[in-house]
Amino acid sequence: MRYINWIIVGVIWGGCLLVYTSAQTAAPQKLPLRITLFDNATLLPGGDEWIIWGMPVHPGISGGTEFSYRHWAHASIFQTAVLGYQYHRYIQHTIQLYSEFGYRYRLHWPLNLEARLGAGYLHAIPDSEIFKRENGVYVRKKGLGRPQAMAGMTLGAGVRLPKDWTILLAYQFYLQMPFVKSYVPVLPNTALHLGVQFPLFNRKKS
Repeated sequence: MRYINWIIVGVIWGGCLLVYTSAQTAAPQKLPLRITLFDNATLLPGGDEWIIWGMPVHPGISGGTEFSYRHWAHASIFQTAVLGYQYHRYIQHTIQLYSEFGYRYRLHWPLNLEARLGAGYLHAIPDSEIFKRENGVYVRKKGLGRPQAMAGMTLGAGVRLPKDWTILLAYQFYLQMPFVKSYVPVLPNTALHLGVQFPLFNRKKS
């Protein structure tokens, strides 16, 4: 499975490099910085509970940017590059490195609607001690966590503000795999993101 993880990472970031390289010949644009805070839960979308910010909170933070691929008057296709961290008490810490391909539609009034599909690398660090049996004795298992994969989709909306700032609200569903091979090989996650996006710097035409 670890080889699949690295293949996914290679494909995603190879795509990022391709988009970035091809965009060098396009018109100058401002690369944005996107920062979100999110609440995570191990739920399937549409279940008895929909994730909301409340108690208990399983907090997370993400930051990243996006590259414009195609742009029309009221729509665009883009790709994101995201680094995130999430903490689920007693379960795990996760470090997420992923990319998403997205479609954004801009309404006449200051509202964006978008959908994104993505995948990437997830590193899971247990938040509790793990023991394994060796020669009839339980020994604490040491390590720096487990490399895993993540894949999912996101639906979002954004309110456009002056100077190209945007307030973001997004509902993300992703699968973490393999979580526990003999028990829960695929762990579903949902996350509600609230954040902001703003221009970071100008990328000049080369």
